[in-house]
Amino acid sequence: MNELPMDKPNLLLVDDDVTFCSVLKPALEKRNFQVTVANDVDTAMKLAEQTEPEYAVIDLRIGFDSGLEMVKKLISLDDNTQIVMLTGFASIATAVEAIKLGATQYLAKPANADEIVAAFNHSPDSNAPLKAQPTQIG
Repeated sequence: MNELPMDKPNLLLVDDDVTFCSVLKPALEKRNFQVTVANDVDTAMKLAEQTEPEYAVIDLRIGFDSGLEMVKKLISLDDNTQIVMLTGFASIATAVEAIKLGATQYLAKPANADEIVAAFNHSPDSNAPLKAQPTQIG
């Protein structure tokens, strides 16, 4: 089973937390993804057009911008893109919105690389109850 580097699927990682990206990028690369990182929406939009990623991991809040805009952009480029939305501020409303826009799954932070890869293999079922859990404060 010889796998050439170009056989690795493209994954776009979009999060304004530089430290989080620096930890998650190599973890996803070890799981056979070619990872491109953006820390703001403008850069992410340009990279998405250039790389047309098969997979994306997007933070809900990127600086002052919404990651939901990135979901719309990626789906407009290729509606087969598998998108996992991450957030530190999980709510049912944003989870529903992300899934409606085309995200594959919605995970609350902290999420590790194994959870993210598993989420890519999840197919959203519009009839299934939503399992997003709001972050507990306190």
